[in-house]
Amino acid sequence: MSPSLLRLLSLVFMVAALPLLGLYGLLLMISTPNATGGMEPIVATVCYVAFTGIFGALTVVVLNFSRQLAREAKGEYTTP
Repeated sequence: MSPSLLRLLSLVFMVAALPLLGLYGLLLMISTPNATGGMEPIVATVCYVAFTGIFGALTVVVLNFSRQLAREAKGEYTTP
């Protein structure tokens, strides 16, 4: 692949982390207990921990993949 295409893909993957964080915030807002009902506090805490683990791992993978593409665009073929 050409270096310009690799740089573009690196930027796309870097920007892809923002919707992940937005979805994470939306899911945390939805799973928050409120005065009119909603989830129980213990279930909400379990959801918070699960969402944090899942979205944290996805964000790390996307950012590492973006960094690898940027290194490959520069001609560096080392593994992280």
